[in-house]
Amino acid sequence: MSERTPKIIRDLREKHEYKQEIIAKHLGVVQQTYSNYEKGHTSLPLDYLVKLAKFYGVSADYLLGLTSFQKPFSEMEKIYAQNKTLGEVSSALLTLSADRRKMLLDYLGYLLAKQKEDQLKQKL
Repeated sequence: MSERTPKIIRDLREKHEYKQEIIAKHLGVVQQTYSNYEKGHTSLPLDYLVKLAKFYGVSADYLLGLTSFQKPFSEMEKIYAQNKTLGEVSSALLTLSADRRKMLLDYLGYLLAKQKEDQLKQKL
């Protein structure tokens, strides 16, 4: 396993607000064993890596720290918007100048913050 895997699986668990006991039960291990995976004291077995990838809906490459793209590669071929796949959208982004990519990322950050704000308002 990658030395980054323990931090990645801990961050994913915390992001989803799961307790270690829940993930341990899903894997069929005791909480202390799972805790050792998150601390990097014990290597995560391959079959557990696959279970966690499916559980969180992320790629094994992401869990291994080989990519920052969380979704499985198959997601790149799905229609994303306006009859374009995510792969096509990504390719188009690469053709933008650095300044235009920064502008787009700034706008994306704004949209994500706005969406989060709207979701919090709905909970109240």
